[in-house]
Amino acid sequence: MRVLKIFALTLLVLICAQGTTFAEMPEISAGEKYYDVFKDLYVLRKNVRVSLNNHNFKGKISADEAQVSLSKKCCWANGKVKLEQDNITLACERAYIDFPTKTASVTGKVKFESKSAVTVNADSAVFNWDTKIVDFYGKIKLKVDKNVKLADGVKIDGKNYQHVQYNVIEKKILALDKKFDAPEIVIPSE
Repeated sequence: MRVLKIFALTLLVLICAQGTTFAEMPEISAGEKYYDVFKDLYVLRKNVRVSLNNHNFKGKISADEAQVSLSKKCCWANGKVKLEQDNITLACERAYIDFPTKTASVTGKVKFESKSAVTVNADSAVFNWDTKIVDFYGKIKLKVDKNVKLADGVKIDGKNYQHVQYNVIEKKILALDKKFDAPEIVIPSE
């Protein structure tokens, strides 16, 4: 999930600072790149790919399209979104990153994989990069490896849940709920 934050941050920094803060300039490719003055958005379309190596943080991001708003400090990614960093992969249909609230919301066939930890398939998820906690919602399938820690009182009793709360850094499951009134995750329009 940290990759989601880095994706938006990379796009924002590239647009603002032209890469002066990077150890290596990220490689960004897209079939179409432009600034929409009416929407105040930078737009990347058609096979968007971002590869970066920033002070030993290496990551790859791909999507059908992405938009970045500097004034609102947010980023959207749509269509076959995939984020890869070290041993973590996140795939989804849509992602929205909001820097003021330090959250990333993802929807549509969410698949999170952390090697030697967990694999989570969900309908949606919200990641708070300040707390390093991700909440998965909807029809969830969970696969847990033996390296995963469990918070006090949390017991794995199956593979299907409606809510899973996970600390990405500690590789620790904080909550498992079979019945849960999940909030509706709404990706705002650009």
